[in-house]
Amino acid sequence: MMQHMIALVDCDSFFVSCEQVKNPALRGRPVCVVTGDNGCVVSRSREAKKAGVKMGMPLFMARREFPDVIYLNGCHDLYRRFSAQVMKHLRALVAEVEVVSIDEAYADLTSLDAVYHTDYFSLARQIREKILRAVGIPVSIGIAPSKKLAKLASDKAKNTGGVFSIAPEQIKTVLQQTDINDICGIGRSHSKLMGYNGIGTAWDYVSQPDAWIRRRMGVSGLDLKYELLGYYIHKLETRPAPPQSVQDTSALPVFTSDPEIIRSQLRCHLHRACRRMRRDNCFCTVAGIMLRTKDFAVVSDRVKLAAASNAELDIAAALIPLLKNIYRPGIVYRSSGVCLSGLVCREKDQPELFDSLQFKSSPLSEAWDLLENKFGRDVLKNGWF
Repeated sequence: MMQHMIALVDCDSFFVSCEQVKNPALRGRPVCVVTGDNGCVVSRSREAKKAGVKMGMPLFMARREFPDVIYLNGCHDLYRRFSAQVMKHLRALVAEVEVVSIDEAYADLTSLDAVYHTDYFSLARQIREKILRAVGIPVSIGIAPSKKLAKLASDKAKNTGGVFSIAPEQIKTVLQQTDINDICGIGRSHSKLMGYNGIGTAWDYVSQPDAWIRRRMGVSGLDLKYELLGYYIHKLETRPAPPQSVQDTSALPVFTSDPEIIRSQLRCHLHRACRRMRRDNCFCTVAGIMLRTKDFAVVSDRVKLAAASNAELDIAAALIPLLKNIYRPGIVYRSSGVCLSGLVCREKDQPELFDSLQFKSSPLSEAWDLLENKFGRDVLKNGWF
């Protein structure tokens, strides 16, 4: 039976790394990317981590405790462009790639040692060096016979020079040295279960009988055991599944009760969500909005559309009554968002698959996309909604 070798390529401090490529003066300095002026920390440079900034820390608290750190508002269009470049150069070396997030991808290296006339560890170093040289983004690469082990290896690679390999004969030793809470898939409730049963390491976990794991953690827990033992249970999905929904949310520029500011932000959210739908040739059948109060209470509402649509003006007409339903004068809001769900994605050359559905698109929206592609975001301002 062929022994698979899977690599997880994980961009280091990805959002911060993108900002440092854009502005090299930020290199070597404590930098954090935040979700907005009223948001929280979502990415930290090594220097910021060393200073003590925690992931998810509210910005007001971080600024108070770490005033010397540089805080930047996130720019997701920039990060998506860098992500596309990273994945492009990865695919140039490896044919089988599964992109799992904006900064992570699995790659099947099986038999590529023979193709490139080198060992897997050296091949991973070549991939890392090419991405760094071509894009400027540092990555950590973990290599192992399964996805879960590759994820564990990539975590260890961050502190071992950027590449970490777990060969089949090393699995037991590595698992014996790994805290069970460091395993992806062991959440807070599972952590308590492990503690109650004296399971402190990953090896303790895989040493439990199948029946015990199945009874307490279900089939997914059993899959986790055999993935950690090096069995290739979860195959790479190189063709991404169609999206089920598109969301766009962010903190408001200021805590506010002003309906005009809220409407303005919802317009931006709706445009960005529609733009992503059009990029994937998708149409939504359900549209919803969300508001989060200063005290973190969430209010939301949604509506089923008369026809599947990816046009801002059409969807906005359906969302106007929702805002009237959930907005309350005098309540202070901190963030807002739009969720477009019930997506149907059709190929341009196969419209007959969806003859029973009515679709709405807009030449104006398509022209808007072309202008932004050429001149950048916010080239147009709108007054609808």
